[in-house]
Amino acid sequence: MASLLLASAALVSWGPAGAAAEHDHDHDQKAPSAQAAGPVRELNLPQDLGSPQSITIDKDGRLWFTEKVGKKLTMYDPDKKVFASYALPASWGSIGFSQVTAGPDGALWFTVNRWAEGSEEPHMLGRFEPAEGFFTKLAVPNKAIPQELMVDQAGVVWFFAANKNHLYRIDPKSFALKGYPIPTANGHPRSLAAGHDGRIWFVEANANKIGAFIPAREQFREYDVLTSFSTPGRLAIDGRGRVWFVQMTANRIGVFSPDQNRFDEVIVPTSGSAPVALASDDQGNIWFLEYKGNKVGVFNSESAVFREYDIPTYGSLPSEMVLDRGRSMLWFTQSATDAKRLGMLSLEEALRGESKPSASAAGAVVEPHSDEASSKWWIFAAVLTAVLVLAAWIGRSSFKRRRS
Repeated sequence: MASLLLASAALVSWGPAGAAAEHDHDHDQKAPSAQAAGPVRELNLPQDLGSPQSITIDKDGRLWFTEKVGKKLTMYDPDKKVFASYALPASWGSIGFSQVTAGPDGALWFTVNRWAEGSEEPHMLGRFEPAEGFFTKLAVPNKAIPQELMVDQAGVVWFFAANKNHLYRIDPKSFALKGYPIPTANGHPRSLAAGHDGRIWFVEANANKIGAFIPAREQFREYDVLTSFSTPGRLAIDGRGRVWFVQMTANRIGVFSPDQNRFDEVIVPTSGSAPVALASDDQGNIWFLEYKGNKVGVFNSESAVFREYDIPTYGSLPSEMVLDRGRSMLWFTQSATDAKRLGMLSLEEALRGESKPSASAAGAVVEPHSDEASSKWWIFAAVLTAVLVLAAWIGRSSFKRRRS
């Protein structure tokens, strides 16, 4: 786990004055009108943009997203209702934007993907400063391929290199990089979230685990998910420090309570919905996207009630989401190639009851996993068995008396 300093030659900045800067500042466009059907509304993208992929929100409340098929990084200002797109400098080669996330200082960090068949996978991260218009390229050593990045509140950049099964951190001031090998081999680590205590949480999709990294100790902890082969995916931390995560193939939402070392699960009402992303709002509601169900869902952990809202565009394949806490809005991408829309939902409007709870919401069952829960279950089972045996004995005695 030796510390690696990114060489100064590998850190290149490109600004508006540089010949390699290719910014589309002149490409500001007014947003087309939104489409609505129930609480979920859709915003059509300008014609020269492809369907959105990754999405984030900066400190000023502007949305940023990358294209599924395309090379642009696009900003949408919900107040001014305008789009602005940016392209990477030509000197970066035949690559495009992949995942994007905003840091607390307003800078955007992003991963890239190769754009030409047969070309080498890019071993780099990118940084964009909207105020100055600078792109910065950071080369990553050891042929690591960055994926699934996150910036915590201290400005530290965290990312996975799936081909190395490592978690990496970048110091925001020195740009020093350090890597940590994940204990479980080939776990396919993905999704990152910072806990209130500084722990970095993630999932291991192939290993059916969630993991935590403790920066102060440089140690990992791993926990087996309740349901086997559930394919855990995106996760989020709620106000109580609980770790919520989707289980794509099990059609469930899971939650881990670190203070109790306990897992719980709930089954999504829509069968085969394939939940792919989720977030926790300030009231403790868990919002999620249904990739195959084509819905936005919300689960309230106190009432154990689900609500689901249809997305107007059929087969839109919703994939990533972000909460706009300032406007009390949920924004999400629709990854279907023909969708070319952003989805949005007013949290307040949805929770006021414009849509009834799902038919199976009343039967949504939290499935505990603890010694206490197991004890209660066995007690209940023993009592029920005794009642049934007694009822059978009384019925048989009564039958014999009638015959005699």
